[in-house]
Amino acid sequence: MVNVYIALILFFLLSLFVPSSLLLTSLMIRRRKPTNGVSGLNFESAEQSVGGRISIMSEYLHYFSSFLAFEVVGAIVILWVGAAHMMSVSINAIMIVVLVFAMAMQAVVMLIARKGGHDAR
Repeated sequence: MVNVYIALILFFLLSLFVPSSLLLTSLMIRRRKPTNGVSGLNFESAEQSVGGRISIMSEYLHYFSSFLAFEVVGAIVILWVGAAHMMSVSINAIMIVVLVFAMAMQAVVMLIARKGGHDAR
């Protein structure tokens, strides 16, 4: 039983070490500032840009949020499918209702985010 906890702690430490080491490595090897003033400018096809920048976050926020929500629900479904045969019928029914509610809430959040994104333009 102790071996399981040791493996879990090692996996946790590894999951902290790998991303942090990648971030620190990229911090050390990247350039600190642009070499000249032109390299940091926006341009399209060697022409000066007309108009302002589009905010990616306000434009695609509903896609980001819905992906995250679907990913969480997907993880719950995968875990539930593995343990569904050990649960009673009433608990499985409650789980199905919770998942349907979660999917409905995701659709509502996506619609609200889309409306907010179009109004901000």
